Formats: sequence, structure tokens, C-alpha cells
Amino acid sequence: MATQKLTSSFPSWDRQPPRFDLLTVHSTVQPGSRFASGAGFGYQAMFDWFSGVCDMDHDVSCGIELDTSVGETERAGVYLQYREHLDLVVPFLDSIGEEARAASFLTVADRMPDGWPTAYVGLFPGRAGTPLRIGGYMGHAMQKACANDSVLLTAQFDQIGFAAYDGEMLSRCSALLSLAPSVDFQFDIMPDGTLSDVFGLSLSFNNMMPRDAHVCMESGYGAQICSTFQEWGLADERWRLIAGAAFARHVPFSRADGSEGRFALYCLFNYAKVKFAGAVAQPAKFYLRAWQRRSS
Repeated sequence: MATQKLTSSFPSWDRQPPRFDLLTVHSTVQPGSRFASGAGFGYQAMFDWFSGVCDMDHDVSCGIELDTSVGETERAGVYLQYREHLDLVVPFLDSIGEEARAASFLTVADRMPDGWPTAYVGLFPGRAGTPLRIGGYMGHAMQKACANDSVLLTAQFDQIGFAAYDGEMLSRCSALLSLAPSVDFQFDIMPDGTLSDVFGLSLSFNNMMPRDAHVCMESGYGAQICSTFQEWGLADERWRLIAGAAFARHVPFSRADGSEGRFALYCLFNYAKVKFAGAVAQPAKFYLRAWQRRSS
């Protein structure tokens, strides 16, 4: 996936070149798979562990993220989407040498209200304080309720233990919750077990197919979300170019026996994201999802 950060902080487009983060996600890893020498960012043990659980009827995935938007390419973040398999968090953290942080993660996960189920964990060693990410997919009933009642959102934050909000942030979160078909939430756990002042809200496009992308970004909820970002000063008008990034292609390839096959290559909308740091909204990001599948 590539993330382009769009910002209206600079009125001239050439002053703020497009940037991106890169997250590679793996749903399966074959046992015995090895990184090439010098590759893997030191996470071979994590993939060795994951190769033993990914084929156990678990709908899970793991990945590595490069935060190139801040120039970090020597160290990578790691990610595990465990969904309902919370029991995988401890061995995952053990595989990356961070087992000491499991207790604080599980404590925060246990505080989550109904409608805020956790589903993934990440670690970002290249960021200040080495935050441990905890995130999940908000239930639709909870999303609708919080969209209609920012007081309820306040109560949810208080139960979670997140205090870095104000009235404007609550109002903006409720507005965004009313626009997106579905959302996921993110908090950062610091090494001392406390939550940071950062809250992330991702507005999903539910893997919208390329044929629907232009309408969505011209008159649908994609246009509403991005124009809202622009009104708030979190994006500039380049968001109107995003529709052209979605595509589907059939690509020919040659098999070992010399015959020709084809695979489908897709680039889809994934989600738009905004972070609040100290209750202040940060420049928005837009995520694209690239994937392929064998078609013949």
C-alpha cells in the first residue's frame, strides 16, 4: 500500500512533493522462508513464528512498514492483524523481542468498550518513544451512535483512558464518522503503559473497485471526506487526482513450461486517515491497496 500525504500547508504544489509510507502485508509465509542477506530489517524471527500460525485457519496477516514520509528507511515498523485471535499478541511481541510490552497492550485492550474491538498491533521503533500501536474496527452501531452524539464519544475515550481531546476534536470525529461506510481506530501505547496524545481515525472505502472510483471521488462519500479535509486545512485540491490512481489490469506472464498465463493486478482505494495529536488534526493521508491474483 502506498500512502500519499496531501496537505494545504503549502499553497504551491511544488513546495510540498507527494510522499508515501509503504506497508507490505503477508497472509501466508512458507515455513523455512528466509530473507536475503541484509534484508528483513532484523525481523526474520517474526516471520519464522508467523509461518507456523498463518495456516491454522486464522484470518491473520503480518507486515513491515517503511515510514518514508519522515525519511525513515533504515528501520521498519512491524504489524500483526490478529482480528479475534488476541492470544497471538504475546507470541508476536516475543518474536520481535518486545514481550515486556505485552502486559500494557492487554491492559488497554481489556479497557475497550463494546463496539471498539481490537484487531491489530504494531510497533514503530523509528518514531519518538517507540509507540506500540493498538487498533481495531469500530462496530457499525457504535460508529452511528458516536456520529450522532459526541458526548457518547467522550465517555468512550474516558473508558479507554484517552484524555487528549477537546470539543473541536470530538465534533470533527463525529462528522467523519457520519461520512465513512466503516472506520478503524488507533491509539499508541508508550513504554510506561500510558496512552500517548495521538488518536488515529481511518475512513474505509471497503475495497471499492476501480470502476466505481471516479463517481465516489466526484460526488460520493470519497468527495465528501476529502473536501472536508480540505475545508479543515488538512489537504489541498490534489485529492481530486486520487480517482485516477485506481485501476485493474490483466498482465501476461510466462510459466516455467513456456506457456502463457495471466494474473490480475489491482490498485484500489483503501482508506483515508487523519490523526489528532494533542487534539489537533494533522495533515490527512490517503491509502491505496495494491494486490494481484492469478487469473489463468
